[in-house]
Amino acid sequence: MRNDERLTLLANAVHITQAIVDHITPADLTRPTPCGEYDVRRLLEHLIGWHQVFAACAVGHEPPFADGSPTYTLTDDPARDLREAELVANLGQAPATIDMPYRGETPVEHLIEELVAETVIHTWDLATGLGHSIRYDDATVALAHAGLTRMLAESFAEEGFRPPTDLTASTEFERLLVRSGR
Repeated sequence: MRNDERLTLLANAVHITQAIVDHITPADLTRPTPCGEYDVRRLLEHLIGWHQVFAACAVGHEPPFADGSPTYTLTDDPARDLREAELVANLGQAPATIDMPYRGETPVEHLIEELVAETVIHTWDLATGLGHSIRYDDATVALAHAGLTRMLAESFAEEGFRPPTDLTASTEFERLLVRSGR
C-alpha cells in the first residue's frame, strides 16, 4: 500500500474521531472508558497529545514531549486542539523517516500504520465510554491490524497494552479490539 493510501485511511479514522470529540461535553470528561484507568479526559489528553507529537515530528518541529509522554493538557476546546494538530497534513509533508523522541528514526509508513491503530482503538474507547457506536471500513481495520502488530512488537508494548482476555471475535474489528486487550 502506498503512503497516500495510508494517509487517506488515517484521515478517515481521524474524521470519525473528530465527530466523537466534537460532541464531548464537560460532563462527559469523568466517564470511564475501556482503556484501563483512562477516563474520557485522560484518553483525550493521550490521543490529542500523541497526534501533536507525531504532527510536530513529521515537519521537523520540536514535539510537545517530556518524561516519555506528550505534554498536552486538556483545554476547554479539545475538538479544536485535535483539528489544529494537523496530523494528516503534516504527515503528508514528512520525509521517508521521522525522528521520534521515544525511538529515533522511524519509517513514516510504519508511523502511519501505528497511528491508524491508535486512532481506531482509542476512538472506539471514547465512543464506548460515551455510549456511542462507530464503524470503520475494512481497509482501515486491516491497516489498524498492521499498525497494532508493529506496536505489539515494540519495547513499550507491555506498558501500553493488556493481554487479550477473550479470544473470540466475530468480525475483524472485534479481533482488533481483542488483540489490543479490550
